[in-house]
Amino acid sequence: MFMLKGIGDLFRKKLRIGSKRVLGVDIGTSSIRVVEISRRGYAYKLENYGEIELSFIREQPFLVYKKDTLILSNKRIAKALQAILKEAGIQTREANFSIPDYCSFSTSFKLPSMDKEEIPEAVNYEVRPYIPLPLSEITLDWSVIEGEISKTPLKVLVVAIPNDIIAQYQEIAQFAELNLRVLEPEVLSLSRALIKEKDKTIGIIDIGARSTTYNILAEGILKMSYSFNVGSNELTEAIVKSLNIDYNKAEGMKKEFGLSFNNQQNNNNQNNKKNIRYLLLPLIDLILGEAKKFFRDFYQNEGKEVEKVILAGGMVYMPGLKEYFSSELKKEIIIANPFLGLGHPPELIKNLELMGPSYTIAVGVALKGLE
Repeated sequence: MFMLKGIGDLFRKKLRIGSKRVLGVDIGTSSIRVVEISRRGYAYKLENYGEIELSFIREQPFLVYKKDTLILSNKRIAKALQAILKEAGIQTREANFSIPDYCSFSTSFKLPSMDKEEIPEAVNYEVRPYIPLPLSEITLDWSVIEGEISKTPLKVLVVAIPNDIIAQYQEIAQFAELNLRVLEPEVLSLSRALIKEKDKTIGIIDIGARSTTYNILAEGILKMSYSFNVGSNELTEAIVKSLNIDYNKAEGMKKEFGLSFNNQQNNNNQNNKKNIRYLLLPLIDLILGEAKKFFRDFYQNEGKEVEKVILAGGMVYMPGLKEYFSSELKKEIIIANPFLGLGHPPELIKNLELMGPSYTIAVGVALKGLE
C-alpha cells in the first residue's frame, strides 16, 4: 500500500535536533547558489553565501528538463558545491535543497470536514486525477490552506515530487558530503523568503532562466501557483537570433539596455537601446499576459485582488523592467530582497540588495527547519 509522507518527513531522521545553522542550496540551469543561515533565539543571521556560474550555459548546463525527466550532472554539481563551500570557507554540512517547480506537480482541492488523521488518506484518494504519474512513483506533501481541521470543510495544497528526482538530489548530497535534511519545491522556498505581510494579497513573479513562476499568497498562505515556459534565456536567444551575435554578448546587451529608451545618449547607444527594447517586448508581454490572466483567475475564484507584486529572479534589475511591469499591471511593484530581517554586516547592504532577487530561493529553503 502506498504511504503518504511529507517531503520534510522523508529526511527527518537526518535532522540534528538543536542544529542552529543550515545551508540553502539552489541548483539552477546555469548557476548554483548557497547561503548559510543561523538562528539564535528569534534572531536570524546570514553567515555566508557563495555561487558558481557557467560562462557557456548552453554547452553543459547543470540542470536540464526534457520530456518529463530532470537531467542532473550529479558529480559535476557536487564538485561545484564543494568548490563553493571551500572558497567561502563554509563548514556547515546540514543542507536543504530546492527543487525546480517545473519538475514537481502541485494542485489544490476541497475536502469535507475531517480529523487530521483522516487527511492523508483523503489526499491520497483525491489527488489521483491531478498527478500524471502512479502514486507509487511520487512523494506527496500537503498543507491546509483554508478551513479549520475537524470543524469546517478544508482546502488543501498538494505538492508531488517524482521519487527518481528525489534520488538524484540524494546522490548529489552524498557526492558533495552534505547531510540532506529537506527537499522542497521552489515555490514554497520563494514564499517563505519574501512574504512578511500577512494582511495583504500578494503576487510573486519569479522570472527564472527557463521558466517564469507565478504565485499568489493571501494572509501569508500560498493560494495558487503556476509555471509558464518562458524565461530569461528566451529573451537572450531572441537577441542572438535577430542580431546574429554570440550568446554571452547578447546576454550583456540585455542587461545593459533592457527596456530602457531615452534621449540622453549618443545615437549609437540610442539605436542599441531601441533595438533591444523592440526585440524583448514581445516576450516580456507574453510573461505579463500570463500574469494578468493568473491574477484575473484568482479574482474570479476568490473575489480578491492582488494588491502588490514582488519580482524575483536574476533579470529583475534589467533597465526599465520594473517600470514597465508597474505601468502594465497597475500595481505596486517591489524587487525581491530575501535578506531583509537577517542580521548581516552593514557594509553588505548594497551588495545584498542587488543579489537579493537571485538568492531568494536559496534563502527561503535555508530558513526551512530554522523557523
